[in-house]
Amino acid sequence: MATGKATLSRKHRGEGHSGHGHGESGRISVKWFLLPAALGFVLYLNTLGHQWCLDDYGLIVDNWVTKKGWEGIPIHLTHDYRCGYWNHGGDLYRPLSPMMFAAEWAMFGDNPFFGHLINVLIYSLVCFLFGYTLYRWTKGPVFSMLAALLFAAHPVHTEVVANVKSRDELLSALFVLLTWLLWQREQHHRPRILYLAGATVSFGLALLAKESALTFLPLLPLSVLFFRHKPKPKDYAVTLVFLLPTALFLFARSVVLGDVVGADSVSILDNVLAGADSTSAALAGAIRHIGEYLRMLLLPWPLVSDKGWNQIPLEGFSSIGVWISLLVILLGFAAVAVIWKAHRRLVFGLLWFVFTFSLAANILVLIGTSYGERLLFLPSAGFAMVVAALFRWGHAGEHAGWPEWLKRPVGKAFIGLIAVFSVLTVMRNPAWYDSRTLYATDIRHSPNSVKLRYHHALETGKAASELPAGPDRERMLRDALVDLDKVTAAHPTYWEAFGTAGLYAYRLGDRERAMRNYERATSLNPNAAIAWSNMGILYAEEGDLGKAREVYEKAVIADPRFTDAWMNLGAIKAQQGRFDEAISAFEQGLAYDPENGRLLFMLGSAYRDSGRPEQGKPYLDKAARLGVR
Repeated sequence: MATGKATLSRKHRGEGHSGHGHGESGRISVKWFLLPAALGFVLYLNTLGHQWCLDDYGLIVDNWVTKKGWEGIPIHLTHDYRCGYWNHGGDLYRPLSPMMFAAEWAMFGDNPFFGHLINVLIYSLVCFLFGYTLYRWTKGPVFSMLAALLFAAHPVHTEVVANVKSRDELLSALFVLLTWLLWQREQHHRPRILYLAGATVSFGLALLAKESALTFLPLLPLSVLFFRHKPKPKDYAVTLVFLLPTALFLFARSVVLGDVVGADSVSILDNVLAGADSTSAALAGAIRHIGEYLRMLLLPWPLVSDKGWNQIPLEGFSSIGVWISLLVILLGFAAVAVIWKAHRRLVFGLLWFVFTFSLAANILVLIGTSYGERLLFLPSAGFAMVVAALFRWGHAGEHAGWPEWLKRPVGKAFIGLIAVFSVLTVMRNPAWYDSRTLYATDIRHSPNSVKLRYHHALETGKAASELPAGPDRERMLRDALVDLDKVTAAHPTYWEAFGTAGLYAYRLGDRERAMRNYERATSLNPNAAIAWSNMGILYAEEGDLGKAREVYEKAVIADPRFTDAWMNLGAIKAQQGRFDEAISAFEQGLAYDPENGRLLFMLGSAYRDSGRPEQGKPYLDKAARLGVR
């Protein structure tokens, strides 16, 4: 006769799968994991009214491939990540999110609302999948729910969710978690081949979203080791099937990108480690940045979009910050060794972080950035596991399940943590409203970042251009020039800063200073198309049409997709009476911007002025429909 409470069978208890004996109640309805999904959705509702921001322009708004809509999808599939914006080959192959952007542009046009809504919905699904899949593996309902809620609320995710461009991070995480779930089902359910095939396809999609999904591969056999009761050798061997999508992805990447740009192409503005004068200095800098990432996981304030050169300077091993970071890293690895068998959930969380963060650490390979909160997105799931395991530590004999656990003091403490993180998330989201708001917010917390200060000046100048002529406009332009002077003093070879300074000086009426800055920009970078084009405006206004044509030709050679330069070049040739050449220039520009009303009007006018009004009429009519006459 049974007495007392009936105990759960070993099949449904946490220790039956993980071997660490937390003794949690082993069953929980899948509906409970809608809670972290709902939390993730609610926390980002205040981003739905946001505009485009940062790299949204390069990948969506100013990307001529994306703006082709459905026709742009196959182009994105067969070209590098930033094709349609850059005029040179890139070293990233992430076609999945640009393909989605092209489809969204075809359906919704220039409307950021839908991009933000899709990001929030995907994030909500990621939060659900993370909690549910973790539960399927560990059979720890409280542990899994704690980790999922912490993941959903963590403020460090604001860059990924609030910035439409970061769809690559969201999609990669989504398909990685789906792979993990299908892999777990393959381990326990039949027909196994269907789950295995689904997991293989899902992992391939994760790679197409972002190549860093490769770092998840070691966690598949580790999941079997930690969470499957009495695994067999074949349970590990079958993970080799994931080498197939990996090989296909690497092959496709090599075909599309050809000779991948190496680490020597990384700018110090993007990755401060590129400026290290020795291997030792680079290693010390990488360790210091890892410490900063860990701090942001534990104390996510203030959140900043950029901590590049020279906000976290390269100080070598003489820096106390480097040694503190190194100590924390070594303690983490020591913990893995010491508690390997006793606390497998905690260890697995640590290993999840180590593997998924390995590329972002800039130790194995130099990547395109030394700091970006988006790089913590998938690794932060490991951090959430570690924190959840620590909150469960010391309750091995308790059978309280979810939500009973939350009624205990430790549960109330956890609720307090989630509340604080949630408030920080909601407070951070408005900073991502648009680029100007973001840079104005972040420059206060990262004043020494040269790149951030440059973009702050850029947005100040853009805002000034929207004002009517007057003292306010002049004041903002002068403020932008003050920022640009600081930028060029710190980085005398930053050609973009000189080019922008030339433009703002021109708008202030200082033509001499404008020309001086344009000349400096083009001497630093002969392919500075926009500087050549802006220089042409000065020559044209001075009546030197020959010199204007010369620099406009340099602009379109530097960037054949530069629509404004083609338009200006065509205008000069039309003034010179070279109408056939002008028509050719206008047609070149329209090839990349077919709905440009000004180009259409100028092309129609060129046909008309050359004595062919019937050929020009369709272009003039279309320009009129677009509001240009």
